[in-house]
Amino acid sequence: MANRFCRVVLEGMKKTAFSVAVSLAAVLGSAHAPTVVAQNQTVLKAAFYQPAGHPIVELAKESLTKIEKATDGRVKFSIHASSTLIPTAEMASGVDDGTAFMAIWYMPYMSKTIPLFDIETIPVWTAGTCKAIIDAYDAGLNDVYTEALKRQGLANVKVAGVSECLPRVLAARREVRTPADAKGLKVRSVGAEAEMFKFIGASPVNMTMDQAYEALSRGIVDGITNGFMMLYERSHLEPLKHVTNMNLTSVLMHVIYNPSMLAKVDPRDRQAVEKGMREVAEHVRAGLDKRNAETIASAGSKFGTRIYQPSESERKEWTAAAQASRKAFEAKAANDPLIKKGLTYVHQFNPKD
Repeated sequence: MANRFCRVVLEGMKKTAFSVAVSLAAVLGSAHAPTVVAQNQTVLKAAFYQPAGHPIVELAKESLTKIEKATDGRVKFSIHASSTLIPTAEMASGVDDGTAFMAIWYMPYMSKTIPLFDIETIPVWTAGTCKAIIDAYDAGLNDVYTEALKRQGLANVKVAGVSECLPRVLAARREVRTPADAKGLKVRSVGAEAEMFKFIGASPVNMTMDQAYEALSRGIVDGITNGFMMLYERSHLEPLKHVTNMNLTSVLMHVIYNPSMLAKVDPRDRQAVEKGMREVAEHVRAGLDKRNAETIASAGSKFGTRIYQPSESERKEWTAAAQASRKAFEAKAANDPLIKKGLTYVHQFNPKD
């Protein structure tokens, strides 16, 4: 009987040991599975100088998520907003050295070293539409930008496309219908546009948009130029009740990325990621167009904004006031082949006169 009891105990111990072994194997197996996925996943960093929650960041996230799904999770994007990864003015360098794989950036930040980028703030866009601007970039101006970056030593940066094209408007404390009305106005403006305001008797002030709201409250400036949506989002329309659509230039931003970093990506996914950069630009641009229209429609009730659309004769006055800066830029083409090449694409869709 004792022997039988021992056999029963022994069999029970064997079954228990087997059950523990099976359970342990299951636990180890489930723990190992995510590790394998993680090892096969490539994380690419996306840099923004806009804060988290900003339409540009949120729209980009929507498009980047589509790339992640298209690659079955083998590619993952980490979002770095508010210039936390790369300082605003250094994003092209940060993409070039691999700190970030991609960024959405305002190219004229580099116009002192690459004068071609001033083309965005020059009134050469005579068609007066974003379509004509996008057509020029898609036809070859994006590639000229990439070439310019390479000549500046940023060989690992490629321009994927225009991610923002919003008409640049003037918001001021008083109504401004013509250039003469802007005389004496202290206006935050950029690039060649600042030269235009100086020419017509205004006082252009150079500062970042982050500094503009405080400058308005302290009376340092009494006017700002930017896309309508940007003025709305930053509450600049609280003190600035009058908006004039000058229709001279548009506020542009671009998606830039580092194609050399695609070597880290699974070969199956490289084409999807590269194509995805162009799709990010298109998706963000379309979303901003929609948001811009919404802010224009609601600004009157929210801020009491009054929007002025110059007449045809008044628009000619604005165009005439901007001619000096335009001619000065076009004259640079004689000694700058990149500007010459860039203007070729501009004039293809925007007649010279």
